[in-house]
Amino acid sequence: MRKYQILAIIALLSTISFAKDNFKNIVLVSSENRNVVLEYHGLEMINTTLTITDQSSSVIFQETRKTPDLLAHEFLLKELNGDTFNVRLENKYKSIQTTYKFDKSEDRAIIQGNPIEIFKPIFSKNGKQVTVYLLNSLQKKVVIEVIDIHGNALVPKIISTQSVITQLFDFSSFTSKARIRIKNGQYFIKEFAF
Repeated sequence: MRKYQILAIIALLSTISFAKDNFKNIVLVSSENRNVVLEYHGLEMINTTLTITDQSSSVIFQETRKTPDLLAHEFLLKELNGDTFNVRLENKYKSIQTTYKFDKSEDRAIIQGNPIEIFKPIFSKNGKQVTVYLLNSLQKKVVIEVIDIHGNALVPKIISTQSVITQLFDFSSFTSKARIRIKNGQYFIKEFAF
């Protein structure tokens, strides 16, 4: 039974990552005169939040939708603080952020670098065992640390670049709290009491 749960989670994460890359499709349709039109896909039956911020991280727009449909929004960015704005799509499994900068000579926004995609870990606790699942489709360096409440390492640091990371931790010999810290471009910390 447990084996099938693990396979189901991995299949779900793989589907979310690779199914026509819908979540990665943030398309800047037009941006003349700082009138920006964006199109993006939501994920089927999963709340997806669109957030637009300026270069000082002030939120210009934020909306959460639960739809797989193609969505389009128009924004007037005349009052934008600076020439740069960030577009972030996020759900409970991952986030992607794209940065745009207005080019005054062309009077339009241009994407800056590649979008940044971060997958979030999934933790499954069964008694005194915790399994961590993490999709790492770009095979970036991921660091997993397990520490006690005083910051002492409970197991050796794990470093991986595998595309799917599954790590089981057995805390049967521990009687206090443990924290699992994961770094994959962002920090994720989950605490467990035993």
